[in-house]
Amino acid sequence: MKLSNFRLEIKKSLEPVSKEEADFEADCILADLLGCSNSMLRLHFSDEIDETISKKAMQAVAKRLENEPLQYILGKWEFYSMEFYVGEGVLIPRPETELLVDMAVSFLKGKQNAVCYDLCSGSGCIGISVAKEMPETTVYMLEKAEAAFEYLKKNVVLNSAVGCVPRLGDLFDGAVFEETADIILSNPPYIKSSVIGELQAEVQKEPHMALDGGEDGLVFYRAIAAGWLGALKKGGMLIVEIGEEQSEDVKKIFEPYFKEVKAIKDYYGNDRVVACTEKL
Repeated sequence: MKLSNFRLEIKKSLEPVSKEEADFEADCILADLLGCSNSMLRLHFSDEIDETISKKAMQAVAKRLENEPLQYILGKWEFYSMEFYVGEGVLIPRPETELLVDMAVSFLKGKQNAVCYDLCSGSGCIGISVAKEMPETTVYMLEKAEAAFEYLKKNVVLNSAVGCVPRLGDLFDGAVFEETADIILSNPPYIKSSVIGELQAEVQKEPHMALDGGEDGLVFYRAIAAGWLGALKKGGMLIVEIGEEQSEDVKKIFEPYFKEVKAIKDYYGNDRVVACTEKL
């Protein structure tokens, strides 16, 4: 069977779980197995499909039909034009989170030997991206979950992020790094505990520790305010990712500590970040 026909079969098989993304997911699975990019897959459409490739593709489809995230099946995912290892036990990088990196890079431009904290670092996608964009910056990265921490360390090596300093630790223990920070970044768990069970089936496969923000979804923001802002330099900046309806609540938590606290919309038009500038 030619690859073009096999691709159509894969797409049809994926439709019950991936709906309008079936085309994209079929391309991702096949491109990964063939060792090419999605955009180059078309060049192989007239090739006869290899039996080994066919078998592996159908195994991937079977996992996907059990709501295994596509990113876990592939084992890597792109963020900020870089690749990151992902799998069971680590939160999947999402494109809207790139906004934190853009804002951090803008703030750090022109600063010599700056220090950045990346709290609840997970895969390390935020801190590593900042370190690659701003190579003179030291990025301290804190992650509590041991499984996620292993991915973080592998991703530092994968992306040759020499400015990163991974640390296994709990955000609720307060500031633990030796140097004070010019900027603190965090994409903490922010979903209310009561709605975790209502999330999409594939999101349920991601670690609940990386999703659960407590009864009101705000416990990590309070912990950052209470335990970490003392380690932020005067005039420093704090940027945190938030849920779409949390901007006012999160702003109130940080307003006593900064001159300016504002919500920033992501590239989809949703409130996604609270940015705090000029620490008092």
